[in-house]
Amino acid sequence: MRARMFGLLLQAETALPAVETAEVGGNHHLIHLVFTADPLVQLCLLILLIFSVVCWAIIIAKHRQLKKAEGRSQRFYEMFWNAKKLEEITSKRGLRLGPAYNIFHVALQSLETHKNPGTKEAVIRDIRRAYEDEIEQVEYGVPFLATTASAAPFIGLFGTVWGILNAFWKIGQKGSSSLALVGPHIAEALIATAIGLAAAIPAVIFYNVYVGKIRRFSKDLEDFVEDLSDRITHEHFGARS
Repeated sequence: MRARMFGLLLQAETALPAVETAEVGGNHHLIHLVFTADPLVQLCLLILLIFSVVCWAIIIAKHRQLKKAEGRSQRFYEMFWNAKKLEEITSKRGLRLGPAYNIFHVALQSLETHKNPGTKEAVIRDIRRAYEDEIEQVEYGVPFLATTASAAPFIGLFGTVWGILNAFWKIGQKGSSSLALVGPHIAEALIATAIGLAAAIPAVIFYNVYVGKIRRFSKDLEDFVEDLSDRITHEHFGARS
């Protein structure tokens, strides 16, 4: 009996190094798993990588654009209210291109164009169009963040499901459910979900941040448009209304 137990222990000790060798021998680094993953899983990862790169480019560019637009518009608002007449603003130094100044410039051009007929409605219509163009430029790219926030998790989930199906297919082919066999396939499948979340989380956070900033900026710019229209009506069409 003792001899039999000694033999079993000896077999177990002999088997342990083989298991450790099997676990350590393979290169299961995350980057290695990505390059050796199923082609469809790699396609999902590539799509998610493109989404993530584009999102971060939009996030950085939109931060700079909004910061510049808000700062220049606020400075122009001060010049606008400190000027006794609209024509005085054009002679002031320090004017820099910005949404508020662009709308004001369109208003002056429209006044020159419609000076002879003197139609106030045409000038106000041009101002509203200029306002819509400026808001469209500020909002450009932000919807892509919403698209990434909603689509990226599902693309990652699809890659995960496909990778797990591939893992089960390997189990059926090899006839073994060993963790050393299916572990890498399950890991590469879960990478797709992780990358999908990594792309979606910043997108949804900055989408909400920028939507709030754009809403406030649009409200201030719309108030400026109404004030500009009132001053144009008073200074240039007051005698005819």
